[in-house]
Amino acid sequence: MTSRTKKRVYFVIGLLISALLVWFLFQEIDIIKLKVALQQANYWWFVPTIILIFITMYQRAFRWKEMLAPIKKVPFSKLLAATCVGFMANNVLPLRMGEFVRAYSLSSQDKEITKSASLATIFVERMVFDLVALLVIFGGVLTFSLRLSEQINDQITAGIYLAMGIALTGLISMIILSLHPEKTGNYLTRYLFFLPGRAKEFIRSIVLKFARGVEFLRNVKRVLSVAVQTLFIWILMGVSNYFVFEAFGFQLPLDAAFVLLVIVSISILIPSSPGFVGVYHAGVVWSLEIYGIEREAALSCAIALHAVQYLVITGMGFYFLKKEHLSLKELEEEASVGLSG
Repeated sequence: MTSRTKKRVYFVIGLLISALLVWFLFQEIDIIKLKVALQQANYWWFVPTIILIFITMYQRAFRWKEMLAPIKKVPFSKLLAATCVGFMANNVLPLRMGEFVRAYSLSSQDKEITKSASLATIFVERMVFDLVALLVIFGGVLTFSLRLSEQINDQITAGIYLAMGIALTGLISMIILSLHPEKTGNYLTRYLFFLPGRAKEFIRSIVLKFARGVEFLRNVKRVLSVAVQTLFIWILMGVSNYFVFEAFGFQLPLDAAFVLLVIVSISILIPSSPGFVGVYHAGVVWSLEIYGIEREAALSCAIALHAVQYLVITGMGFYFLKKEHLSLKELEEEASVGLSG
């Protein structure tokens, strides 16, 4: 099966999962109640949610600046543009190309930042720091939320420990790579003895370029700064959910907003259509049903919350795409090559 065929299969599977979840969510739904819930919501409460979305996007760019500092002091405006374009790409392009688009967007604006180094920082950001922050938040919520703790079984607990193990293993591996890039490259190619010399040298060069993106891990102060900023970003995202609860008149504790944050973050890992249609909504509905919110009200909240996040993030992305004179088609083509590689 060629890489193009694999991408098409993955894309179709994502569409089918999204369609199936949308169909499932609307089963046994009273459309009148759903419509009334949407009509009666106080959308002024979405104003602070929108403000917090803007703040988190700016904070993500500021965190990225800290991670790239050992390579080059990149202007904040370029980082903000690349961040917004990348998140927008996840909403409009298939196969979750957003992270690749984000890396290529930055490298197209600043030729001194290689795509490999940019991707390395994004990998560590998403698969290590963001994951650890989510686990910390989940652990805190689990400690204080009796209702959620009643829903947790041994399988979910095992999954949490597995995720924590993966995150810590990833962090340790990246620290080793940042401290000993040459040795890591040599060690890796040594076990690829079956490859021709040219291929091994190419892999070794990629490892060294990738290592440039994780140099910030050598500095303990910088690592702590990135960790604190990461936790701050996710706390803001959780608080933004609480304002939406107020819009729909849900009398829920603050921990419910963070339960929703964690569950939705896990839900959108499932293959889906661009914009996480279906998987996002299912995560919101399941989260709210834990707290006794009926299906129609929960689904109306899911639709509104997804819509505001989608519109704000996509709008920011297209604004910076035009401002920086970037081509989404070209970025998508480069991202496709990255996914194939």
